[in-house]
Amino acid sequence: MLLSALLGTLGSVSLMAQSTNVYSLNAVGYINVTLSAGYNLITCPLITSPDNTVGTLFNNSNHVWNGSSVDFFSPTTGYAGNTDSASARATNANGWANGGTNVAAPGVGFWFVSPVATNVTFVGTVPQGSITNTLVTGYNLVASAVPTSGDLCTNSITKLTNYNVGDSVDVYIPGTGYAGTVYQSSKRGTTGYNGNWGATGDPTTPNVYQAFFYVNSGPTVNWVENFSVNQ
Repeated sequence: MLLSALLGTLGSVSLMAQSTNVYSLNAVGYINVTLSAGYNLITCPLITSPDNTVGTLFNNSNHVWNGSSVDFFSPTTGYAGNTDSASARATNANGWANGGTNVAAPGVGFWFVSPVATNVTFVGTVPQGSITNTLVTGYNLVASAVPTSGDLCTNSITKLTNYNVGDSVDVYIPGTGYAGTVYQSSKRGTTGYNGNWGATGDPTTPNVYQAFFYVNSGPTVNWVENFSVNQ
């Protein structure tokens, strides 16, 4: 499910450089993200302005995010050096203790820990073209690089069809945890992932902003997504 149902569309913006008569069509929209009190595993599948840093997505100059924290995961270093917190005592202009410089680019997942249930709206451009998310051996905290949800295997955009037998997709649901949302590939087939998972079925995500852990049990997997506004 993409854009028309779950992404609030601000419009398709046609830009013309008058001197060269070059046209560019961009899908611009917004995503309303529901944050539960406690842990939320999310992503920002839009290209935001001026950047996709935490300080831009969750600007705390007015202290609205006090008590919140973000945690990014690196396959090589874990969470070490990849966390930040919002506080009235933060000396940075955007209100984050470590500057809010971690980048939540499309396809990158992160934990957002909120002291209360709240909402945030991401506004930006939908990524287009061929986008590759490299999934190394072990744990990868990732998401779809475009705003889509549902079955990640049968979706014509996400096409999560490369895999190693024994790989898993672990989706975290606030208030529930991982219960019932861990999907593990059980066999290799000519149709890729589709139908090759256990009793839980193909990996699915409930929201366009849902991130998850991809646990790779073998060699590097290249997850390639393709989206165009002409689709």
